Amino acid sequence: MKAAIFDMDGVIADTNPHHLITWGEYARRYFNHELTEEEFARHVSGRTNAAIVEYLLKGETLPVEEVIRMGDAKEALFREVYAPHAAPVPGLIPFLKELKAAGIKTAVATSAPPENLTFMVEALGLEPYFDLLLDVSRVTHPKPHPEIYLLAMAGLGVEPSEAVVFEDSIPGIQAGLASGAKVVGLATTHQPEELTNVSLVVRDFTELRLEQLMDMPVSERSYGRTGSADFTEK
Repeated sequence: MKAAIFDMDGVIADTNPHHLITWGEYARRYFNHELTEEEFARHVSGRTNAAIVEYLLKGETLPVEEVIRMGDAKEALFREVYAPHAAPVPGLIPFLKELKAAGIKTAVATSAPPENLTFMVEALGLEPYFDLLLDVSRVTHPKPHPEIYLLAMAGLGVEPSEAVVFEDSIPGIQAGLASGAKVVGLATTHQPEELTNVSLVVRDFTELRLEQLMDMPVSERSYGRTGSADFTEK
């Protein structure tokens, strides 16, 4: 293991309850739709704003500019709602310090927009702990496609077999597996039994030890650097 790559929402911070609040407000305001927690876990968590709006449209279409505007407004509301509650997932910062002390490279690779990534890193004081920060603006193909994880590995100068990905969402786990990395699932968004095919499942970083990651088996489904899975958004 030479690199640890982290998703953001649900991994470095348990933001999903606040995303549920803000997406729920937007679903009511723009679509007259009551978004359930089950829908959030299946159709929102880990996906891009465009994919979420497409789901809420239920086959209807909106101009691209309107979709972007709605997404930007939702994220601005999220940052306002979440700011007073900003906190890292338990054990994250001690774990990051352990990784840095061991010389392991680190990155964030998120489907969130750049404004959210900058906000989160600054709010949690995480600047010293990451070598690379990647957001959705850096990719053509969002998760569950592995592009963002492959970009992170290339940026850190490591091979997939040398990297461990930390994810909480199903599309994110699919992306990590498809990149060829080992994947650790965090049970912040889904129940542990829902996080299948990963090498290890934990509730937070207090349950992790560096030695576990060094000896961890390869995840059951890995497709190599180019990938061969079906990455179509569901």
